[in-house]
Amino acid sequence: MHYIMSASEYLEIKELVRQVIQQYVMNQYPWGVITRPLTPVSMSILFVTYIMTIAMLALSLIQIAVLVRYSMIGLRYTKNPRRRSNTVGNGAGFRKLPLVSILIPIKNEDAVTIKRSLQNIAGLNYPRNLIEVIYISDDPEHYVNSLIEYVEPMVRRLGLNVRILRREDNTGYKGGALNFGLEYAVGDVIAVFDVDTILPSDYLMKAVEALFGGYDAVTAVWKGYYTVSNSIARLMKFMYDVYNETFIRGRFLGGGFPAISSNNLVIWRRVLSSVNGFCRCTGEDLDLSIKLRAMGYRVGLLDSVVYCEVPYTYPSLKRQFSRWLFNGIWNMKHNLRLLLSSKGTTVWEKVDGLLWMLQFPSISFAALSILITVVLSIIGVLIPPMPILFLEITNILIAFPLIIALLSISKYVGYNAWDSISNAVKSALIMVFLSFPMLIYSVESLLTDDWEWVPTPKGTSFQHAIHRNALLQDLIHEILAISILVMVMIVLVINKQLLTTIYIASIVAIMMYGLRLIVPQNH
Repeated sequence: MHYIMSASEYLEIKELVRQVIQQYVMNQYPWGVITRPLTPVSMSILFVTYIMTIAMLALSLIQIAVLVRYSMIGLRYTKNPRRRSNTVGNGAGFRKLPLVSILIPIKNEDAVTIKRSLQNIAGLNYPRNLIEVIYISDDPEHYVNSLIEYVEPMVRRLGLNVRILRREDNTGYKGGALNFGLEYAVGDVIAVFDVDTILPSDYLMKAVEALFGGYDAVTAVWKGYYTVSNSIARLMKFMYDVYNETFIRGRFLGGGFPAISSNNLVIWRRVLSSVNGFCRCTGEDLDLSIKLRAMGYRVGLLDSVVYCEVPYTYPSLKRQFSRWLFNGIWNMKHNLRLLLSSKGTTVWEKVDGLLWMLQFPSISFAALSILITVVLSIIGVLIPPMPILFLEITNILIAFPLIIALLSISKYVGYNAWDSISNAVKSALIMVFLSFPMLIYSVESLLTDDWEWVPTPKGTSFQHAIHRNALLQDLIHEILAISILVMVMIVLVINKQLLTTIYIASIVAIMMYGLRLIVPQNH
């Protein structure tokens, strides 16, 4: 026998729903719409959770809004590269060319990668007698000696002045290695590259031209390339090619914080000496950027693009992103006061500098929001308070122009519509998958200044990395997160919380698909 609702009952329910919606909109539900009575303990948990949620959503809203602006600027550039206002290296005259010392830290690099680096430097249209190349190695002595024997015939053939120096005290991370190389460098101009950096032939000439034009240090937008093709490598190339037009070019052209990329830095030696060289930390490029601007030095963006090798495996990608996350938090702990109190930076540079430091820790927001949703569902929150719901909707709405701008940029840098959409979706999925370990690393980075610096495998060393790393061990955080979510989903099913069960199930499905993405097949 089926029950049929009467007209009066229908009207009563309709009126009740209308009143609830009206009261909710008028913010008369300070704890949100709750399905069960709140205890003092649950109220305390809700208070802390809501404070965290509001802070997270507010920061996310600011970051997305800023990126919308930078992406629009990056889009205008990619549509018309001849509009080069605020870029440097386009026609200023210079005096007698200076000697340039190129510093390249290396560790566990194979001979093929060193060879490619030397060939690229030899292709620069800068007088070879005014270039010295210094590789700084933390490798064992026998390996460094074998590299020296390998490059000597090539160096003579290319006509380059090259030295490979070995550090016995390999402390101080990348900054310590660069300072060691500085002790042996004799050039008035110091250039810092990664061993996998591929430079256009006019890069060094443009950089020196910009220094004589009034800039104290210059850098350039960097994009990706790969020597081994697989799904992770292709995805990372897309992300670097497209997103750096926003994060780097858009930021520079938009008057934001001029963050230096240590894979392509050219700076006057006297300027570098005035800030006591590089910090003995992994985030030496961001540390240098803050100190240069705090002292009023000008940092410029070259109208040029360099290319760097992308990670080939998910574990390498995770290490790279975790290192960048640690760099941001380290600088926030040690240099935020310097940035905010600096008279050499604009108010916007101060704000944007903080946003730059928080960009990689913010990846953990996806995991944090999932955990918050689980907590709220356990307490019985059906709909959060109006201010939180408003921030959530605003975040979603403001993300649309950012997505459209990024997809448009991808078109102008050479990707078709299907590849753009496919890669954009995959990158979002990977970020959700990555957000759980990033949340753990964020907490860890706040508690310690010690971090294991692991260089991203390059060239054929990728093959060794596959066999060396136990994939299960590298995925411990992600597998643990999936297991916990599955257990929570089972509990929710038992308690008949259908909506939250569907939400958690969708997250588990996303992460399971993410597992497919992170086991690439080589082509």
